[in-house]
Amino acid sequence: MNRFYRKYRIFGNWVNILLMFTVLLPLLALSYYNHPSPADDYCYIDTVFKFGWLEAMNYYYSGWTGRYFGIFLNHSNPLLFHWVNGFKILPAVLLSGLVFALYSLFRHLTPTLSKMAHFGFAGVVFFLYILKMSSIAEAFYWMAAFVTYTIPNIFTLLWIVLVLRWYRQDTQPAKILLGFLSGFLVFAVIGSSETNLLIMVLLIGAWWAYRLLFHRKVDAFMVAMLLVSAASCYFYFSSPGNQARIGGNPLGGNIPFSVLSSFDKLGTLSYDWVFRTPLIFFSLAWLIVLSRLSAGARNYFSIPVWYAILLFIGVLAAQLFPSYYGVGIEPTARVINCVYFFFLIGWFYVIGVIFHHFRTSKNGQFPFSVARYGVLYAVLILSIGLSFFKSMNVRLVYTDLLKGKAAAFDKEMWERYATIRNTKEDVVYLDPIRSKPLSIFYDDDIKADEGHWWNKCLAGYFGKKTIYLKNPDGDQQ
Repeated sequence: MNRFYRKYRIFGNWVNILLMFTVLLPLLALSYYNHPSPADDYCYIDTVFKFGWLEAMNYYYSGWTGRYFGIFLNHSNPLLFHWVNGFKILPAVLLSGLVFALYSLFRHLTPTLSKMAHFGFAGVVFFLYILKMSSIAEAFYWMAAFVTYTIPNIFTLLWIVLVLRWYRQDTQPAKILLGFLSGFLVFAVIGSSETNLLIMVLLIGAWWAYRLLFHRKVDAFMVAMLLVSAASCYFYFSSPGNQARIGGNPLGGNIPFSVLSSFDKLGTLSYDWVFRTPLIFFSLAWLIVLSRLSAGARNYFSIPVWYAILLFIGVLAAQLFPSYYGVGIEPTARVINCVYFFFLIGWFYVIGVIFHHFRTSKNGQFPFSVARYGVLYAVLILSIGLSFFKSMNVRLVYTDLLKGKAAAFDKEMWERYATIRNTKEDVVYLDPIRSKPLSIFYDDDIKADEGHWWNKCLAGYFGKKTIYLKNPDGDQQ
C-alpha cells in the first residue's frame, strides 16, 4: 500500500504541475500583447512629467489616497522611461512571482514533503485561483490594479515565510537580515491598499495573540513588526487624501451595514468557490497527504481549531469591509480576486489544522484501499475536466490567445501610438479599440469628451493639447 501511495503521489504531483501550466502558459503568452491602460497608467506618469517624481507622489498622497507604496510603484511604471514593452514583461514577472510565493509558503509549512510536492501544491492553488477569479486583467495586466492588490498579496505570503524562517535561524546576522526584510514587507503591504492593510494587521495581531495566549512569550522580532505596522498605519491614515475617497455615498461610514454586507457577500462567494470548483475533491486528496505526515511534520498546523477558523473568516470578511464602509458599494472585481486568493490558502490551512487536531489514529493515516484511491482519482479528474471546460476565465484566455484577438489588440495599440506621434497638430482623433481581449484589457478607454480625465492624461503624456475618440462609425465627435 505504501508503494502504491508513493506512485500515487509522484503521479499526482505531475498532474498538479500540469494543471498549473494549462493556465499559466497562456497567461504568460498573453503578456506579450499587453499594453498600458488609459485608465490611470498614463495619468501617473503625466503627473510626473508635469510636477516631478516626488511632487507627483505627494500630489496623490495629499489629494487622493494614503496608499503610499502603491503610489510609489504607479509613479515608477515603465512609461516613466517611455518603455511600453515594460508592460509586456511585468505580467510575466508577476505571474512567476505568485507561483514562487505559493511554492515558498507550502515548502515551509510542509518541509518534509518533496520539492515536487510543494510545486504541485502551488500548482493546485494557482489552477483553482485562475478558474474562478473575478478579473484576470485586473490581477495581472492592469498595472494600476495589480500594484494595489496582487503585489501585496505576494508580499504577504513572503512575509509569512520570513516569519517562519526567523524562528528557525540560529545566527544573529541571519535573524537581523530576515527582520529587516520582514519589516520592509509589512511597510509595503500596509501602504498598498486598505484591503491588504487589514490583512497584515490581522495577521500580526493573531500572531501576537497566539504567542501571548499559548506560549506566554514576546520577542524582539514581534515588537519590531508591531512597531513597523503601527508606523505604517499612521503614515497611511494620516494622508489628507483619504477623505477624498470617503463620504461619496450615504451608506459609506455605516458600520452595521458594512459588517452585515461583508458577511453576506462572503457567504455568497464561498458557496460558489466551494461547490462550483473541484475544491472539495482536492481537499480530500490533501487529507490523504496529511495522513501520511508525522505529527512533528504537521507542527505548523498545531494551533487551536477555533483560532484558525476565526482568523480565516476574519481575514476574508475584513477584505470586503472597506468597500462597504468607505464608499458604500459592492467590492470591485480586484477586491474579490484578493478575497478568493486568501480563501484558497486559508481553506487548505484550516483543513490541515482540523486534521491535526482530530486525527483518527496514532499516525493519522486514512485506511484508503487501492480501489478507493482509484475512485477518488477518477472523480477528481472528472471534476477538474468539467471545471476547466466550463470556466469562463479559461475560455476567455484561450479564445483571446488562439483566435487572434490579443494579437489584433496589440496591432491596434501600436497603430494608435504611431497616429499620435505622426500627427503634427496638437489635436488628435483616435479610432476606438475594435479588438478588446478582456483577459488582458481593462475595458475603460479614452472618451469622446476631450475633458475626460483619461483623455487629458494621454494627451499630456504624448505632448498633445487634446485627444478625442472618434465615434464607433469612425467619424469625429
